[in-house]
Amino acid sequence: MSDRRRDIVIETQDLVRHFSSGGSGRTVRAVDGVSLSVERGETFAIVRESGCGKSTLARLLLRLIEPTAGTVVYEGRDLSSLSPRQMRAARARLQFVFQDPFSSLNPRMTVGTLVGEPLIVHTGLSRSERRTRVGELLERVGLRAEHAERYPHEFSGGQRQRVAIARALASEPTVLVGDEPVSALDVSVQAQIINLMEELKSDFGLTLVVIAHDLAVIRHMSDRVAVMYLGEIVELAPADALFDAPGHPYTEALIAAIPVPRPGREEHGEALGGDIPSPLAPPSGCRFHPRCPYAVDRCTREKPMLETAGRGRLVACHRQKELSLAGVGAAVAAGANEKALRRFELYRQHAEGNAAGSG
Repeated sequence: MSDRRRDIVIETQDLVRHFSSGGSGRTVRAVDGVSLSVERGETFAIVRESGCGKSTLARLLLRLIEPTAGTVVYEGRDLSSLSPRQMRAARARLQFVFQDPFSSLNPRMTVGTLVGEPLIVHTGLSRSERRTRVGELLERVGLRAEHAERYPHEFSGGQRQRVAIARALASEPTVLVGDEPVSALDVSVQAQIINLMEELKSDFGLTLVVIAHDLAVIRHMSDRVAVMYLGEIVELAPADALFDAPGHPYTEALIAAIPVPRPGREEHGEALGGDIPSPLAPPSGCRFHPRCPYAVDRCTREKPMLETAGRGRLVACHRQKELSLAGVGAAVAAGANEKALRRFELYRQHAEGNAAGSG
């Protein structure tokens, strides 16, 4: 156990973040009792629908917002116990890549200034040394050193995201958190940024925490995946196991949501009906039960705990031992969106190629 714990770079224990809803006195349960651990060097993904608390969780991991309860532990230290000086030093090692690169980059600053700011805060480099380092970082993410003189609006969306990644790398982090880092980009550009992040992960020894809704992106990038619903983790498993044989009905529903564009073809899996309930008043028992096609009376009354369900898998479902749920294979059999399936296959081949090359 102790050997395993030495490999954990960041973890949470019973993490909670509630927000008050204006003057109504009601509480939004954005993150509600999340416990997870991220191992050094892995890519840990969080998948969800909008409104399930994933962006709040990402910001809690870096202490960009304070938790209502629970802890975030980085390298064995509770972040909430750190002084402002200590937290500044920790933030050099914990960096964030936002969804929209345009809104995360100050339009009044040149790219050189933007990328160079972390070097001023976290290093003792001289001005000439910073200029040299900025050029190196820009070239490492696929831009040119002379781009340092340009402003964010002079770049494409993919180039701006490369700038954001270069800025995140400037402080030499160990953990990089990406909140939908490619969802605002064209599909062809997404692949370029994903490949870049994987290369940087290897070259810089990074641990990646990626929040995304694109299942092909998640399966391609991730070692392990956590599925969130209404502020809680309902399943956590190795990526291939989760996509091949999901353990929770909500995971199955996300995979089943791959569209079938051709009339007359049957949908695969169980359709997920209804809207996500309000986090102001989450359902009793299992929070997914109002939308779950497998729900029984127990699900409406008793909250399922996140329990071991096979090697490396945790599932919060009363019926997980008796259900046989459909994974990506069912999507293929049902004739799901051909472009999405081609991406799954390309990503699978890419992953096998990497494994063969490292073997």
